[in-house]
Amino acid sequence: MANQYEEDEDDLDVIDQNDQGGPANLRKALKRAEREKKELADQLATIQADLRGRSVTEVLEKKGVPTKVAKFIPGDVSTPEQIDAWLNENADIFGFQAPDASSEEPSANVRETQRINAALQNANTPSRDADTAAKLAGVKTREELDMLVFGQKMTGRGR
Repeated sequence: MANQYEEDEDDLDVIDQNDQGGPANLRKALKRAEREKKELADQLATIQADLRGRSVTEVLEKKGVPTKVAKFIPGDVSTPEQIDAWLNENADIFGFQAPDASSEEPSANVRETQRINAALQNANTPSRDADTAAKLAGVKTREELDMLVFGQKMTGRGR
């Protein structure tokens, strides 16, 4: 019958009982364990810092706050709820408004976005410009040009 623990023996660093360097082997094992612990702690710190950075950036973008404010948020503020509370508390310092839940009026960022969208809806698109250029290319007389530009036939005034 095969030994059921035979596979696991390869994974262990078995210390030879007849070896005279017992304490030396223990010191080596301790150093190896401490090195692995340090590497894992460094990885954990890196992952936590990355996660906090992402949380801060996400909350700032969601609130419409410039992401440069992130460097002023204390290190102990890490969860989205804590970041949100810190931003509401310090909104006046950084020059933005904390959203008022009771107010039905849109925030300044929302109003500006709406204003930009309205301006873009009335803007000339490349297809409108091409259409206008084609109409101008087809003009043969001064009256046709006046009709195109002014929408009416201009009388002899000012010519």
